[in-house]
Amino acid sequence: MSSVMSQSMKNVQNIPTELGSQLPVNEIFVSVQGEGRFSGYPALFIRFNYCNLGCSWCDTRYTWDPKKIESDKLMTVFEIAKIAHQKAKAFSCEIESFHIVLTGGEPMLFAHHLPALIDELHKVGFVFTEIETNGLFVPTDELIEKVSWWNCSPKLSNNGMSIDENLSEEAIYKLVATEQADFKFVVSNEADIDEMMANYGQLIPTEMIMLMPEGITESRQRMNMPFVIEQCFKHGFRFSPRLHILAFGNERER
Repeated sequence: MSSVMSQSMKNVQNIPTELGSQLPVNEIFVSVQGEGRFSGYPALFIRFNYCNLGCSWCDTRYTWDPKKIESDKLMTVFEIAKIAHQKAKAFSCEIESFHIVLTGGEPMLFAHHLPALIDELHKVGFVFTEIETNGLFVPTDELIEKVSWWNCSPKLSNNGMSIDENLSEEAIYKLVATEQADFKFVVSNEADIDEMMANYGQLIPTEMIMLMPEGITESRQRMNMPFVIEQCFKHGFRFSPRLHILAFGNERER
């Protein structure tokens, strides 16, 4: 992990080294899961600041870009669970209907705090936790036991970085072995497909691979969707929409 971070963090905000027992929360909000296997499910998003990559097309630059990063709110796991419960209770569906989605940034930067956070979320009534991660961090067995589903988005060179910066075979193998993971790739052309298959095709079973169209606007999503769907038919992958972009564009907390 140290080599990944030293290579990849040159264009991102430095991560504070002294957070203690607190986590740097950017925002907590209710929406629907917009991507992956559980797209359309009611979701309570907990977004953390900071990332170890800094992709050129990222739609959450306000969590890591030194020029755009927003001040985070340092919170304990108890405070986060309390706020999550309050926000979910404002809606009429039952607490257990919501999926918790831990996102960022890169939430696995704070993996040592996540088991305790999930425990606290369970205490207030949440039962299903997803983690959205770039697949560069090897999860502990303790965390694997507590996470309901891994939404892993390994990166291709279309993010402006090399394969050495984007790929950790050890982390990918560990996530595949959970049998509770999907691997979502952002693609827009044949070169992206070829790169994905060359670098990840032997690591990830076909049935675990999902393709998503690149784009942070509705118009670009719609432009890229037909090509991505065609590639899914061609290679036996699954298509993942980006429902939040199609419904709300790049509007925050939607």
